[in-house]
This record gives sequence, structure tokens and C-alpha cells, in this order.
Amino acid sequence: MLRFIQDREHADGIRVLDEYGWDFRILGGLIERVRRAARAYLLLEKRGFEAEARPLVRSALEHAVTAQWAFLTPDGVDRLEVRMLQARVDYAKGSRDVDDPEWDELIVRLEAQVPRSVNGSTRRGMPKFTGKDSVLKALDATGYLQRAYTILSRAGHVTDQVVTDYFVEDDGIVAVASAPSDVHDIDVFHTLATSCCLAAWVLARLEGDAHGLELATSQGLLWRLDTHLPAEGRRFPTDSD
Repeated sequence: MLRFIQDREHADGIRVLDEYGWDFRILGGLIERVRRAARAYLLLEKRGFEAEARPLVRSALEHAVTAQWAFLTPDGVDRLEVRMLQARVDYAKGSRDVDDPEWDELIVRLEAQVPRSVNGSTRRGMPKFTGKDSVLKALDATGYLQRAYTILSRAGHVTDQVVTDYFVEDDGIVAVASAPSDVHDIDVFHTLATSCCLAAWVLARLEGDAHGLELATSQGLLWRLDTHLPAEGRRFPTDSD
């Protein structure tokens, strides 16, 4: 994880293979988000804010798995681009000032950027990240990633964990806890390391970096998430590792 966070291999810049230039344009930001989220978690963990940093691990997991799905699924990168551009349109529509005509012009320009199919309809975007027929469910062969995401989500939403994390009771006396429970910290750290490994593998593949691929595949962690999918659901169906 420290090797991935410190990223000393790219002091002079990242050089990807020619055939993956467009892939990197779409996926590079996701990989960098994983890197920075991991670094931020470690900084907060060092200062005793492990529980508060768990949403960062969920973010790292979501970005890493999305990068894997986009890179390893046929048309995945193009579908992710559609999703991102459509999200930009939706954001503009939700923020528009109905009394300002410039917003209408902006939305028209943004809508024009969304790729269209031959018949003029919007091209298919990527599935939702969680839920039925989702990215996470499709790629999670063991259920580990879904369980981890559920646990991490509890730290970022209003749940019963808010009560159990910050209050303790002893002999009928309720007091504010000095720090939230660390019961999930080892699992959280493992999930963060897995997210880094998934992102590092995608980057090494984009670069054609044999050493980076060897490191990513030797950590005893998940490094790619498509090998259980049927051949028609894989961009590289003949790959075995």
C-alpha cells in the first residue's frame, strides 16, 4: 500500500501503452482517487480518527472496482464515459436557475457532449454500482466486496452505529465514548489494501508494466475481478491471470 501511495515510480510522469491512451483518460482520475483516499485514511488513522476515515475506504473501494469494471468489460470505458457525461448534465439541470437563460445554453452544450448511438438515442451507460444487476454484484465472486461496502457504508450514513460508536453505558450510566469502537479496523485496512491492489493492477496493465503487474499479483489480495465472468462478458476473454 505504501508503494502505491508514495508512487515513486512515476516521478517523471506516467507513460501508458498507445492502445490504452483513451482508457487512461477516463480511468486515470479514478486510480488517483484511490491513491489519495488511501493516503488520507492513513493520515487520519495515525491521529486516532479511524472510524471517521472509513468513508474514505468506501470511496477507494468504489473507485477501484469501477475502474476494474470499465477496463475489463467490453465497451466498459465508453459506458463509463457516458455515465460521467450524463451525470454532468443531471447536475446542471438540478442546479439551474430558471430565470437565467445561460443555464439553458449550458445544458444544451453538455447534452451535445453525451455520445449518441446510430439512431440518435443516448448510448448505454454503465450500471449502478450497488444493487440488482450492479457493477459490484457482477464482479464480486465471493461476496467479500459487497460485505465490505455494506460495513463501510454504515460509518457514513445515519445508522444505529452512530449510537453504538459514540456512547457507552456502565452500571446504568451513559457517557460519551472517548473514541469509536475499533472492532472493524483490521477488516477496513484489508479492504483499503485490496482497493489499492485493484487500482495498481489496472494502472500497471495500462502501462504494460511487468514489474507492477508482478507486485500486484503477489500480495495475496484480489487484483482483478473478471476471471469468473463468461467469455462474452470479458474484454480479454483469453486472459487467465
